[in-house]
Amino acid sequence: DDGKTLTDREDEVGKTISRCSIIAGLHPDQATEPIVKLALRLDVPFAILPCCVMPKLFPDRKQKRHGDPVRSHSAFCQYLLDMAPSGSQFRVDYLDFIGRNKVIYSI
Repeated sequence: DDGKTLTDREDEVGKTISRCSIIAGLHPDQATEPIVKLALRLDVPFAILPCCVMPKLFPDRKQKRHGDPVRSHSAFCQYLLDMAPSGSQFRVDYLDFIGRNKVIYSI
C-alpha cells in the first residue's frame, strides 16, 4: 500500500496523515515499506530503523539488481534503499545503541 487508503480518507485520520511533515518508524516491522511509500506519496522526509525482514509474509520482495528474494536484514535494507526515486538517493546512518540501529532516511 502506498498510503492512498490513508490520504484519501475524509475523516480526521486522513486529514492528520495528509498534514504530516515527516514519517518515522522505529522498528516498524510490517509498516517499514509502507512508511517509505507513504512519505514518497506525501513528498515528505522519512526515517526508519528496519528490523524484521519477514520473508514469509512478504515473499514477493526481490532485490532490484539481481532479483533474489529479500531474506536478510542487509538485503532488506538494500531493497528499501532501492526504493529511492530516480535522481534521488536515500541516506544511511547509525544510532548509538546496540542492536538494529541502522537508519535509512530521506531529506
